[in-house]
Amino acid sequence: MSKEPFYVVWCPGGGNPTVRHDYHAVALGEAERLSRQNPGKEFFVLMATDRLTKNDVQHDRLADPAEPAVPF
Repeated sequence: MSKEPFYVVWCPGGGNPTVRHDYHAVALGEAERLSRQNPGKEFFVLMATDRLTKNDVQHDRLADPAEPAVPF
């Protein structure tokens, strides 16, 4: 996942943004295009400023490493 900021176009009541734009100018052009197609609706260009991720580690002990392995 990229660590660079990106932009999305959002319309209140219009669903979640699904397209990431790498450049503000591109997102602005998309917002303009959408607003022309949807008169009276508001479109906002939003910039992602932070990313947070929760990662958990699950550790299941299968054997005690201090005890020698049982040969079979």
